[in-house]
Amino acid sequence: MIKLDEGIFMVGSGKFGAQISDSMDCNVYLLDGGNGEYALIDAGGGVNPERIVANIERLGIAPSQIKYLVLTHGHGDHAAGAAYFQRQYGIAVITSKEIQPWIERGDRNKVSITAAVKANVYPKDYQFLPCAVTQIVLENDEIIIGDIVLKVIETPGHARGHIALLLERDGRKLLFSGDTVFAGGKVVIQNIWDCNISEYADTVAKLHQLRVDSLFPGHGMFLLIEAWKHIECAQACFERLEVPPNL
Repeated sequence: MIKLDEGIFMVGSGKFGAQISDSMDCNVYLLDGGNGEYALIDAGGGVNPERIVANIERLGIAPSQIKYLVLTHGHGDHAAGAAYFQRQYGIAVITSKEIQPWIERGDRNKVSITAAVKANVYPKDYQFLPCAVTQIVLENDEIIIGDIVLKVIETPGHARGHIALLLERDGRKLLFSGDTVFAGGKVVIQNIWDCNISEYADTVAKLHQLRVDSLFPGHGMFLLIEAWKHIECAQACFERLEVPPNL
């Protein structure tokens, strides 16, 4: 596990990141809100979730203490682990309104598992188990974890129903961006049904306006200062009618 900021830890990360858990995992973040309240942002790919659990336990935290699991979007590397954490530890799952039915049905087409398996991104026997959603969120909703308040930002483009989460404290803005934007101004554009370049450009413009200090993305390196400069690079590409570099 890696401490990133006060009460913020990376407890999962796969082949495109710190490689502290299974290669199929996105970056998984644990938030300690104080007062004994904890939350996870994203769940990893569900292939070997025990490695994420082991990282959590190394912090002296029992997974059963975690109250919420917030999914930024429904793709397998972010959401397939949700069923494990809910069933094993009773963690309440929070999603955007749009992806709720896909997560609850384990809809392999809507979350692009079918396409990913066909493209050999995931193995043929890859599992995406259905998972009950406890709470849905919309633009500007707040998710409260102890002393931490996460503001929901709807951010489609990479995927339908994608959300990012903004934490403001001590005069700083910290953004959990999922798969919207990454270090170096990179993005993830894929040939899947719900990836839309026009929506992606609008989302990056929206995030650029926030002028965030720290960026905690769904893959790759995190940024602790002047993260807005990296988002600005992606924004500049879209403004020139170009596509930013792919992660």
